[in-house]
Amino acid sequence: MSNYLKTRTLFFAFCIIFLLQQASSSTCGYEACPAGKPDMLNVHIIMHTHDDVGWLHTVDSYYDMWVREIITSVVQTLMQNENRKFIYVESAFFTRWWDEQTELTKEIVRRLVNDGRLEFISGGWSMNDEATTHYLAIIDQMTLGLRFLNETFGTCGRPKIGWQIDTFGHSREQASLFAQMNFDGLFLGRLHYQDKTFRERTKTMEFLWKASESLGEKSDIFTGVLPNVYWPPKGFCFDTFCNDDELTEDNINYKAHSFIATVQEQAKHYATNHVVVTMGMDFHFRDALKWFRNMDYLIEYVNSLQAVGMKVNMFYSTPTCYLHSLHGSNKTWTKQQSDFFPYASGRHEYWTGYFTSRPALKYHARRANAFLQACKQLEALADVENADTLPLKKAVGVVQHHDGITGTEKQHVSEDYSKMLYQGYELCEDAVGKAMRLLLSNDTILPRLEFCPHMNVSQCVFTEIERQFLVVAYNPLAHPVRTYLRLPVTREGYSVRQVNKRRRSVPAQVIPIPHGIISLPERSSLAVNELVFPISLPPLGFSMYGVQVQDDYEPEVDIESERIPFTILDTIIQNENLKVVIDGFSGLMKEVVLVQNNQAVPVRQSFYYYEGMPGYRMERASGAYAFNPQHDTAYPLAENITFRVYKGPLVEEVHQFYTPWITQIIRLSKGQNHVEFDWIIGPIPVHDHIGREIITRFDTDLENNGVFYTDSNARETIKRVRDHQETFPWNITEKIAGNYYPVTSWVYIRDEAQNMQLTLLPDRAQGGGSIIDGSLELMLHRRLLFDDGYGVNEALNEPGFDGRGLVVRGSHYLTLGPIEDMTPLNKRLAKIRFHSPILGFARIPYSNLTRYSLNDFRGLKRRLPHNVHLLTLERLDDHRILLRLEHFYEVTDEPERTVTVSLNNLFRPFRVIYFQETTLSANKYLYEVEKLKWRSQDEEDAAFENELSPAPTNDLTEVMEAEANEGYVVNESEDDHLRITLKPMQIRTFILKVDYNVHY
Repeated sequence: MSNYLKTRTLFFAFCIIFLLQQASSSTCGYEACPAGKPDMLNVHIIMHTHDDVGWLHTVDSYYDMWVREIITSVVQTLMQNENRKFIYVESAFFTRWWDEQTELTKEIVRRLVNDGRLEFISGGWSMNDEATTHYLAIIDQMTLGLRFLNETFGTCGRPKIGWQIDTFGHSREQASLFAQMNFDGLFLGRLHYQDKTFRERTKTMEFLWKASESLGEKSDIFTGVLPNVYWPPKGFCFDTFCNDDELTEDNINYKAHSFIATVQEQAKHYATNHVVVTMGMDFHFRDALKWFRNMDYLIEYVNSLQAVGMKVNMFYSTPTCYLHSLHGSNKTWTKQQSDFFPYASGRHEYWTGYFTSRPALKYHARRANAFLQACKQLEALADVENADTLPLKKAVGVVQHHDGITGTEKQHVSEDYSKMLYQGYELCEDAVGKAMRLLLSNDTILPRLEFCPHMNVSQCVFTEIERQFLVVAYNPLAHPVRTYLRLPVTREGYSVRQVNKRRRSVPAQVIPIPHGIISLPERSSLAVNELVFPISLPPLGFSMYGVQVQDDYEPEVDIESERIPFTILDTIIQNENLKVVIDGFSGLMKEVVLVQNNQAVPVRQSFYYYEGMPGYRMERASGAYAFNPQHDTAYPLAENITFRVYKGPLVEEVHQFYTPWITQIIRLSKGQNHVEFDWIIGPIPVHDHIGREIITRFDTDLENNGVFYTDSNARETIKRVRDHQETFPWNITEKIAGNYYPVTSWVYIRDEAQNMQLTLLPDRAQGGGSIIDGSLELMLHRRLLFDDGYGVNEALNEPGFDGRGLVVRGSHYLTLGPIEDMTPLNKRLAKIRFHSPILGFARIPYSNLTRYSLNDFRGLKRRLPHNVHLLTLERLDDHRILLRLEHFYEVTDEPERTVTVSLNNLFRPFRVIYFQETTLSANKYLYEVEKLKWRSQDEEDAAFENELSPAPTNDLTEVMEAEANEGYVVNESEDDHLRITLKPMQIRTFILKVDYNVHY
């Protein structure tokens, strides 16, 4: 028998013996925790690995090189000693390893999990970033991982702890979401160096984070800061990556006392007689036996010193057990309400550059996330079987990783993320096309639908080539939407008709595509114009439009007459709500006028750049992570620019030319109450060896006194104050970078005296702030020539499509008006921006549209209340659907606004039979929830719990009565067991039992 066969036979024999020796009952979770000793310093040893889902290498490369070996080594080593414990975090890697295992190995792992020796912590698909992620992507990637663990391991596979140990700053919304997922606690690794020093001095490294003003105790979560990020103490790293000496009889006494001194010093900064020590780091434990062998020896030796009076008790533990010990101390904890941005690791090391790094990937991740939501909705509405949405779910989950969407990975890894998103997107397109055909024509009349994924560069082969075609537009929102489509075309004359019972004609306008868009290096298009026309979409429903070329078209207005290249007169574009004034001398926007009261507000917008700190200076270079401008001044990129003006019945535009690598369109569309800024930047020139970080800045006369507001992961709004932190005395050493914050969906300034608010809404995450009063700026693009020294070893110098540098196209919405009007407007715009219509195209002759019988499909029989968002509609199996409803206003927006929704007779394709409520991550029914209670120094907030209990309201009835005349079905049943009540910022999650045997 070969040595290989002998080893394999012995291993299987050992596995069988291991399984036979295990007790049948489960002792996981808190029941599996060591008790500790009350009169000693209890040292919790956390054995862990931190496995980045892509960073320096791709996800596949990391798995093949190290992760497969890590998990296998850990499982084998845990079997050898029942006292050993280990935690694992990233489900994206673990599921892959699990699928490769034999049934015998799987049973061994289940046993280890049931005994609390292998414990899953956090458990999301990845350890997501907290600054640049959209809250829906966080929820989805956590749900994907946690439901896998629940289905595979049951109760013992459910994590109790959030583990955000390597993210670069921490958001309040992340903490709130974890609390709503029923986590008992959250541990953080990285903290602003001044904040950490202050907390160590005041023994406030552990606290109760009150993460939502709207949700109260529902969002409270106990939070701890780890003492050493997530690394082992110096001199005690026993991995194959490390050079520390292993423990021997010759050095054990010295090493043990050195370790004791370390934990005793650490204990001075914490409030109980329990301390935590992390043993592991990035991709550690390829040789788990080496780690555990040394730690077995160290634990045994340190504990033996108790016989001679040493008051240190050391044992293998988990974050769950450490938290349980803290809870058992019955202490009263301080509270925290703000978040942990910006993060700095040193005086000139503010990690605020990644808020913008790799803007194209950030946009791709946002659009893929939005498309995934529509894909899941349509799959559920049409009851599509065998739809392959899982690859896109996994890809979106992976990209949320804290070295993914952040842009802090190597270039080839970023390209791999984009490839995964693209492949998942294509498979979801197939599901969307099939669902659309089923819902609109029972899959018999409507031909195959085509999609145009490159509309962001004004490219769509279908609309460019076809002379007549059908446009199918789906609205993923549960509210009606009126917006404009812009289709790339090659001609100037088109007629558009809505395909419904009335077949009404739709006004249309053709506008030239600016040269900056036409010359995009990745663009392969014949289109020189864009066809613009309005569309009206029902909630979760479709509208269809027929488009045909007009061969006899003659333009009513000479395009050249609309060009105003040389003038010193101001130029105005306008609609019913706003006027935008362009300075005739400089070509820059200088004023916005509110038409209703003719109030003019000075608003000057232009582009500027910061010079990135080079790598040969004493200070930290600007790089993928860090934003470190060489000067505290942003330099203008143009003082005087040329421009063209195009006016028509639907839209008026100013096409601005700043430099050969910066162009912009300022756009006002009929009926809308925002100004759109559509910009193109790149390739950023670096011929002078200067790295540049490009911003757009809006300067006004608003007096905001250093105060501005940003969103937190597109959910609640957070007040920011320039040069100020609430939780620690801040000695600010970087006036620009230190006042940058993540902007996921909105940022605004207010002037209370003028009762005026200016808001910017980006189309992807960006960094920004109010550096001077009356000003808002957002960073759009970065091209840098030096690495900032945080591990990537590669400058943020994206080559772009042709190798000359990345070109990025993006847009902002600007809203301006009285403060009381801005919140509902901006919240609605943010939802519409994210959930943009899904477009499909079909070859149906325009002249024969009347021959086609297409369903006027609406997914809802009545629209939801104005402040309720259908967050998730996802098919789980033949008869179950995952539903999330969200009240997306904050308590300050609607302090007393409780709203009720009935699921009875709500959805058109199916009938809800009953539902069961779950936690936010849908891995635990609400009746199973048991959370630890914590005592804070401010107990009065506990009364808020009672305010969240469901109570009947007449809000829904009032809404339904108003909508009855619009053709929606009204459910007036007084005894409705399918009623759901929501309070501001509340998300409620349900698994529905449904019946599709209904006719719509």
